[in-house]
Amino acid sequence: MITADGAYIFPIINEIIILLKDLALVDSKEKIVQQTISADKQLVKNFYDSRGWFANEEGNYEDAVIYEDLRKVSKEYLKKCHDRVSRYLNPAGKYILDAASGALQYEDYLQYSANYKCRVCVDFSFQALKEAKRKLGSKGLCVLCDITNLPFKNSVMDGFVSLNTIYHIPKDEQVTAINELYRVLAPNAKGVVVYDWFKHSSWMNFWMLPFRGFVFIRNRLLDLAGRIFRTRGAERRLYFYAHKPQYFKQHLPPFQIKVWRTVSVPFMRYYIHSWLFGKKILDWLYRQEEKDPEKYGLKGEYPMLVFEKK
Repeated sequence: MITADGAYIFPIINEIIILLKDLALVDSKEKIVQQTISADKQLVKNFYDSRGWFANEEGNYEDAVIYEDLRKVSKEYLKKCHDRVSRYLNPAGKYILDAASGALQYEDYLQYSANYKCRVCVDFSFQALKEAKRKLGSKGLCVLCDITNLPFKNSVMDGFVSLNTIYHIPKDEQVTAINELYRVLAPNAKGVVVYDWFKHSSWMNFWMLPFRGFVFIRNRLLDLAGRIFRTRGAERRLYFYAHKPQYFKQHLPPFQIKVWRTVSVPFMRYYIHSWLFGKKILDWLYRQEEKDPEKYGLKGEYPMLVFEKK
């Protein structure tokens, strides 16, 4: 793909369109663009290209092994939470955008585009898009780009999903990313952002306080030991920043808050066990979420921000 003025040539590799300017081909040194993404974004990109979207012998991606609960006791509850997204999308259309699609690591995710002609997957990670393309085949259009600057025309998407991604974007760019998703949304189309309130979730603050306190003290001690003994401190993990609900209400087009999942992965790992009636607890929780999705979306860990362009 070539820009209108011919200044930049963007390669297509393994049917993945590369639309980051610093990876474009140019005909002179003067046109070379230095790295266009921040250090925090680069940290995320490096993790997923080198580790996150590679599967182990059991077929689980490292991202899921680290950040998800893959135990049998949680499986049914998690699937029902994944299925919720479909309710807030139009049932069919031409293009559905998957912003930071990753490797489409759960089969449940494929249902969102089942009745769409094409699923447009965008991501920073080439490895993620390789996996997404493998699963979608001719139905997938995969683009390596920055979701804070989408390379698409206004109002061309009949729906969008962005799952557990926006909070990994630098805090001052998160609104920009969501506004980009809204910009490309067609009239009468719908989109869903799955977000993480983290410390703004009153219920998780209560249940996770002792564990978060322990992690905070442990990391401070590791940092102190690193300075004293000149060893490595606490390992830097993926960039993460959670805004309050009020922040988004002030800076985004109108949206509804619905529940995606009330409880965090650490909560499940600490409190939910098959020998402790874990499945029954999650069944009860799901029923409560269904009765009042707005309340559980606001006070729980993971909300859905549901958009509809009129």
